[in-house]
Amino acid sequence: MPLSNKTEVEEILAIVPEWRNVYNALPHDERSGKKSVFEFLKAIGAQNIYSKCLNMQEGHGDGFIVLLRNNYFQPQIAKMLEFNQSLRRFWQMRHLAKDEQKGNCVSLSLDAAEKLCHALKKQLSEKTQDGFKVLLPGYIQRSVHNLVVDYIKAEWQWEQNTLQDMYLEEGDKDPRENIAADINAIPENIALSNEQVGELNQVRQVLSELLKDSKSANKEALEVIDCMFGMGLTKHSNTGQEMTMKECCEVLKLSGDSPARKIARCQVLLDKGLNLIRDVLRTQTPTIAKSWQAQINVNTASRRELNHHLGLTEGEVDRLIASRQFSSLEALVENKIIKSERLQTIIDNGGVAAFCPIDVNSATRRDIMDILGAGKELAQKIVEQRPFETIIQIAEKLYLTPGELEILIRRGAVLKPISVHIIRIDLNKATPEKLRALEFNAKELDLIVAKRPFGEWQDVATALSLGDEQLSELRKKAIL
Repeated sequence: MPLSNKTEVEEILAIVPEWRNVYNALPHDERSGKKSVFEFLKAIGAQNIYSKCLNMQEGHGDGFIVLLRNNYFQPQIAKMLEFNQSLRRFWQMRHLAKDEQKGNCVSLSLDAAEKLCHALKKQLSEKTQDGFKVLLPGYIQRSVHNLVVDYIKAEWQWEQNTLQDMYLEEGDKDPRENIAADINAIPENIALSNEQVGELNQVRQVLSELLKDSKSANKEALEVIDCMFGMGLTKHSNTGQEMTMKECCEVLKLSGDSPARKIARCQVLLDKGLNLIRDVLRTQTPTIAKSWQAQINVNTASRRELNHHLGLTEGEVDRLIASRQFSSLEALVENKIIKSERLQTIIDNGGVAAFCPIDVNSATRRDIMDILGAGKELAQKIVEQRPFETIIQIAEKLYLTPGELEILIRRGAVLKPISVHIIRIDLNKATPEKLRALEFNAKELDLIVAKRPFGEWQDVATALSLGDEQLSELRKKAIL
């Protein structure tokens, strides 16, 4: 976040001299020893800033809005983008270096800040009394969410239109023909919809009240929600700075004998907190619940999503996963996955059915099992022996019967050209001979063999004393 210089502060104080006392009382940044213009404007507050803009002398208004764009909107948006989990996940999947990610955040934040300035000017021209909402963190965070959705959607469409044709044997049906035409049903947007913020200011109010009145048994779960979604309602979190589960465990000092147990506890608390919020939203603010409702694709959803989000019983989940994929939600009733009277509940909770092709050469072992229906042993063999050049080659290499191959194809198995894949080495399982292909020296090889299995990439970085750039390069060539 850019720090102030004298010119910017004095420009603001020259326009609004009565704010000088607020600036003087502002503490210095611990790292730089300077005062942040953003923190200064944040301390003034959205309503006071808007009120001052309404009564601004002619000639000062445009200049002041430019200062707001550069020192209030842009740095706040850039920080929110940097901590946005959807954007981070999207870029990590595409192996974008951290410095490039930050550069893209700045570029996107400049465009978004300009749009928010136009929205602010419109409110000022119409002299609306609640126009200050444009300056609220919740409004800005929702704008950031919409920006991320549009950005990923545009990137996904570009990739979709430029991908090479997959290999299909004569007579094989192209599963992509069955993909839902609705752009909201594509995998990236389904992931994003799970993080829809909706009417964030009202949701913040609900969560704030829950935090005040909740019993100790619920407070820890609500604090996890506060941290992971960047609500900024407790001392543990900052507005717009979403945390990973690992970061959440560290900040909240969650109990557990190991990192894995701490993350498992964080997951339990997250589910509990989300259920508490959903119950309140559905009873007190049904309109928000509707706008906040995620679309969950029953063809690709995890067990947790099917159970916690859609409300399926354990038996229904087992039957659904065993019979994927479905062309419509009505097929759940036809295939006796659920009873007919349960269908509307699944729809109301956000369930959809969109056929999704699964690339056997890159899918995770869990997706090969849970979506394509392969058994544990077969899924492991597929992962170990890929890449495959054709669908038929899978059957030939793994001695599958025509019926077993037909099940994989029916459930969405496809192959993208091998040339678009980087075959990565498993650090936890590869032999020392294979690890040498990653250009490790003898000492590093010994450390890897001695300290594996690694649970997270940060453990690898710590063991080998790798910097961010070195770790990023390694992750392009290896997996855990």
